[in-house]
This record gives sequence, C-alpha cells and structure tokens, in this order.
Amino acid sequence: MNSLKFAALGDVKKLGFSVPEATGRLVRFAYVEKRLMFFCAARMVDVRDRDLKVYLGRLQYQAASRADALRGRLREMRMPKIKIDAFSDPALEILADEAMHAGNDAEVVAILHWLHAGLEGAYRGYRGTTNPLADAPTCDLLDSFENSLRRVVERLDACLDEVGPEKSGSAAADLLGPYLSAAGGWGGTHPRSELPPRQRSIEPFRIPRQPGRDVSSPRVWDFVKPAMEDVEAHLIYMMGIRLSEINVAEGLSLVLCETPGMPWEFYFDISRHLWDEVRHSLMGEAAIESTFSSRDAVPMRDYESVYCMEATPLEQYATLGLEIEGGQMKYPVGKRGEWEFCRDAARHALMTTFQDYDWADEVLHVNLAKRRLSEWFPDGTERLGHLAAQGKARRSAVKNRQQPVALDRPAAAVPVRD
Repeated sequence: MNSLKFAALGDVKKLGFSVPEATGRLVRFAYVEKRLMFFCAARMVDVRDRDLKVYLGRLQYQAASRADALRGRLREMRMPKIKIDAFSDPALEILADEAMHAGNDAEVVAILHWLHAGLEGAYRGYRGTTNPLADAPTCDLLDSFENSLRRVVERLDACLDEVGPEKSGSAAADLLGPYLSAAGGWGGTHPRSELPPRQRSIEPFRIPRQPGRDVSSPRVWDFVKPAMEDVEAHLIYMMGIRLSEINVAEGLSLVLCETPGMPWEFYFDISRHLWDEVRHSLMGEAAIESTFSSRDAVPMRDYESVYCMEATPLEQYATLGLEIEGGQMKYPVGKRGEWEFCRDAARHALMTTFQDYDWADEVLHVNLAKRRLSEWFPDGTERLGHLAAQGKARRSAVKNRQQPVALDRPAAAVPVRD
C-alpha cells in the first residue's frame, strides 16, 4: 500500500529544520499566541457589539490553548521553561502593544483578522518546510491549529463584509505590518527592517472601567429573586442570571490582563475560567431566545459589572472563587439544586442541560481558584479568607446602591415547561 508509505506523512526525506531552528520559530509563535490571548481578553471588555464580545471571549481561550500546546511541544524539544518565559523580541512586543489600542469594534475585527490570518500562514509555512517525520508531533499540532484558524478567518471575513470595505484588514496591515517586518516575520527568519517608533502605545493600554454595551439591549440594576415555588418567575430569573454572567467574564479579563508576573499556568487557568463565564452568559441567551424568541426578552443586570470594575483583580477573584462560586457548592440549592429545579420543577430541557454543565464548570472554577489564589497567598489562608469576605461585603454594598426590580414575564414562544 504505497499510499500509506512512511505512515502517509509525506516527504520524509527532505532536510527540514534542526531542533534549534524549529524551536527558534515555535517560541515566537507561542509568544504571539499569548499576546493574542491578552488582546482578545482586554478588548472584550469595551467592545459594544455583544456577538463580537462573546466571540472575543472564545478566541482568547483558543489562543491560550494554542500557546499552551506550543509551550508543551517546546519542552519536549529541549527548551527549558525558563527560556520559553524569557523570550522577547522588541518588534513583536511593540506590534502587540499597538494592536491593543484598536479604536473601535470595526478596528478590533480588522486586527483580529490580520493576526489570525498571519498565524495561519506562518503555521502552514512551517509545516511546508520542516521534516514531517522528524517533527511529526509539531506537524500534527499545527495541522489542527490551521484548521481552527481557517474557520476563524472565514468568520472574520464575513464580519469585515458587514462593517464595510472602508474597515478592511488593510488598515491593520498598514498599522502593524511595519513592526512585523522589523521582527523578521512571524518566524523571525526574514530580513529585518528598521523598527518604527511606537505610535499609539507610548502609554500602556489600560482596560476601560466602563464596559461596552449594546444600547438596544435592556438592562436593570438587579433582579428581585422570586421564590422557587413560583416556578415560571424563578426560571426567568435564572435565565437572567446566566445572561448576566458576561459581567463576571469581563471582571476576569481584569484578573487575566492586570496581574503581572504570574506563571503561565495562572494565565491559562484564568483564560479557561473567563471563557466558561462567557459560555454561561451564552447559555442564558440561548435559553431566553429559544423560549421567548428574542434575547432581549429578559434584561441583564448591571450591579455585578460595577463591582468587578471597582474592585482590585485580587479581591474580585478571591470573592468570586471562594465566596460566590464556593458558596454554590452547598446543597440543598447551590448548583446541584439549580439543576434539579430546571429538571424537576421547571421541566425545561434546555436549561436542564445548561445547568448540568454550569454545575460541572463551577466545581472546576472553585478548584482553580484555590490553586491559583494560593500563589498569591503562599503564607496561609487566613488573610485570603479575610479578603474574600471583605470583597463579598463590598459586592453587597454595591448591590444595595439601587433597588432591584421584579422581572416581567414575557410571552413565551414555546411552553416554559417542556
């Protein structure tokens, strides 16, 4: 079966890269993916379009996952962790800093498109040159990356068509291309041009403390919590809570982007936690839309966003991980109780599925928080517990600044109980 010769790897007799040549490229890719994670997480907060906001939440974790996989492969190729962490290239650094200062939603999309298309091309070029037998694990990894990146680029192409030709990716290339040229390309192997000065990034980017919102989407300060015996009202309340978890995701963007000096594993775990909170918000959106035909049938609540933007990253993460999500591990009620309510009382099949996975995610988050917070507080848990309790009290004080409102009962497009 000649078609399977050499395990169908292809041209296994070409010279390809040496290990140092390969790792010299891969460590750069890992750095760019890490910076792409930070870009997506940071700009998720202030973009106004909800669909773009939640997509950025997804893209930041995809970039983090690629960075993590590349770091793992580099370790297999004799590159120690300390050298991976120490990598720097002034041109790539400024490129990423300049990208952070994208002016509006349309420019964020253009930069996203340029970065993802560039990485896809870089991975394709690497696979075309390296020996597919000697470097098979890397080739398999990059093959999966290319497929994912290709889909992202196609979706972003459609987004650019929506915002109009004047907002095309050429503007991103004009802004960031000179820095890429000064870096010698993504792999650092092309002739380097002179490094241009910083333009937008003379001052470091800081995440705005006023999250972007689509003004057409309804919002309230807080919800009145109905009794569980009022099944329909309590179910609508739960949908609104899930929808509003975008506030928590935006708070975690601050934890991710404004906690310098932590090990990579910290950022990877926070990136996962952030994406999960985006998913939970989407669960609320999907449940509302499937039940009432429009995601605007139930409003979002605002107070939690205000708390997250006012609190320090450390305080809000301790409060979220230990007091809020940790408290949800209790039973009765808690996350198990929410799932049972949707299954047995509301008999809402989609919300039952969503709460089942929400419960699993929250168990993971509590364990992530305990592990990562111990890195902030290696001397014991007493101070950490005090900070979390203090944060919970501050969160309650923010909540009490305005009165909650009882949610209306929208007309259901389908029966609320299946």
